[in-house]
Amino acid sequence: MAVAGVFASDAGIVGDRRGDFASALLQVMPSGSAPLLALSSGMESAAAMDTAVTWFEENHMSGRITVTNNAGTGTSFTVSDASFIMAGMIFLIESTAEHVFVTSVSGSTLTVTRGFAGTTNTSIDGSSTPVDIQRIGTAHEEGSAKPTAVANLGFPRFNYMQIFRNAWDVTGTAQRIQFHTGDVVAKNMADAAFFHAEDIERSLWFGRKTVGHQNGHPFRTMDGIITQITTNSSVQSTNVSYTDLRDFLEGIFARNIKGKPNERIAFCGNTVLGVIDTLAMTHGVMNLVPGATEFGMEVTKWMTPFGTISLMTHPLFNESGLWTKDLYVLHPGAIRMRWLRKTHHDQYASDGTRAGADADFGVYTSELCIEYKAEITGGKYTGIDTADTSGL
Repeated sequence: MAVAGVFASDAGIVGDRRGDFASALLQVMPSGSAPLLALSSGMESAAAMDTAVTWFEENHMSGRITVTNNAGTGTSFTVSDASFIMAGMIFLIESTAEHVFVTSVSGSTLTVTRGFAGTTNTSIDGSSTPVDIQRIGTAHEEGSAKPTAVANLGFPRFNYMQIFRNAWDVTGTAQRIQFHTGDVVAKNMADAAFFHAEDIERSLWFGRKTVGHQNGHPFRTMDGIITQITTNSSVQSTNVSYTDLRDFLEGIFARNIKGKPNERIAFCGNTVLGVIDTLAMTHGVMNLVPGATEFGMEVTKWMTPFGTISLMTHPLFNESGLWTKDLYVLHPGAIRMRWLRKTHHDQYASDGTRAGADADFGVYTSELCIEYKAEITGGKYTGIDTADTSGL
């Protein structure tokens, strides 16, 4: 599902569920301190039945492997991964353009027909530098026996539910004092709600899962998105070039989720935006005309040959000198919020009592975690400090 108001392929309306906490955030503070939580109201969401959630995902098998022995012109290949190879497959040796036909598989060893289909049998040696070969198809004879079955079983991933609680209270005395902010109860309730949203937001990004006990009771924290993304990760301190960022995005757009638009949204700090602005100024063209009253570039979308990303500044990232240099690219169709308990506001007025306290008080409580499915469709680029303006 796309995110309403961000992508053209949006198929839903944010805020159509009355009383939804995340939807209300998007309505009252669209560029506030919890944008991911706010945008989640337009993303996939599901109820949970336990304190741990599990999901399965699988990656496309590209068919590209390496020969790791000195095969010469012989018919025995030792390969890096034979788990998906069966007799009848045809491979291309990329460095020589030779085709080979697999006749049998034993462990990590392939027996092949060299110089297949009129190509030239050329000596290869993968013992020191592995030789890349690419699967280009299969072929079987008439009346052939059933080929070996190959299945992509996928792998499980899991996350824990995390409980968030934020309280507010106002003494009876404070309620009788006039404040410039108006109704002190309403103000404290609003502050608690925003603190609640910020706490959830920080964990959605930076959390790490753990399970144990606190004060004699079960205690859990969740993995945030940054921890869940492991494949596309780059670190660079200075002189980030246009080519560096383009190559990073190429890896992210190389995979998509079935049935989802191949779109991305990127969250970053102001330092990253400054670097992107500098690269745009360096490699773009600006025309100044007489009477112009505006100057500069505002880059909110980055269009690459592989796909387009929408850029959003994350206010919380600018709190830290490290986070402001970070860029996180997400596939909105890969994010799913899992709720064990939707946000609930429990206050004294619910039963008409104050339990003997000379104060009004209440607590916001949520229990949830986040799934980033198909993490290969996202990426993180950290340490973006300065732009390389010397060339592409």
